Amino acid sequence: MLKHYYRLVYWKRRIGRALGSCRRGPRRRRPRLAPHLQPFLVFGALVAIAVAASALAGAGYDDFGWARP
Repeated sequence: MLKHYYRLVYWKRRIGRALGSCRRGPRRRRPRLAPHLQPFLVFGALVAIAVAASALAGAGYDDFGWARP
């Protein structure tokens, strides 16, 4: 599988160079969020997933916990 990935990258670069879309300089690094905010974002994403899963799981029940017909 890794061989196919490297072959794909090779042909992608070769076609890019042939079309003239090659970037010839140092690649610019994308600015990252402050490293101290990353754990809070991960925690927020996990909470959002848990709330969404809970809402989907509880959608078929009324307030008393009985399944709707």
